[in-house]
Amino acid sequence: MKLYHATRTANVPSIQKEGIKPIWDFVYLTDSLDSALRWMGFRFNAMGDETMAIIEVDVDEKELDEGVDHSPMMVKLFGVGKSLVSEKTITPDQIKEIHYYSLTQKPE
Repeated sequence: MKLYHATRTANVPSIQKEGIKPIWDFVYLTDSLDSALRWMGFRFNAMGDETMAIIEVDVDEKELDEGVDHSPMMVKLFGVGKSLVSEKTITPDQIKEIHYYSLTQKPE
């Protein structure tokens, strides 16, 4: 299943070597690139970074649970994608592509 994870660009080298490790017990993912871009926008503001990365991964659906960070109200109001979580590390071989974005760049 193709999913997306938004992160700081500073995290990318370690992610490429060790994978995406759970934070607060989970790896947070979404099924929507648009949703990852929206989350990334929040992260830009909160973290003060000028660039961010969205990591595209392929994960077996059986290893996922529905997350709670995209409440039904957020989905309805903002059109965000489904929130999914994994208790397991997303391994480097599950990473399919890494997209970089800057505050001045418009998404593709």
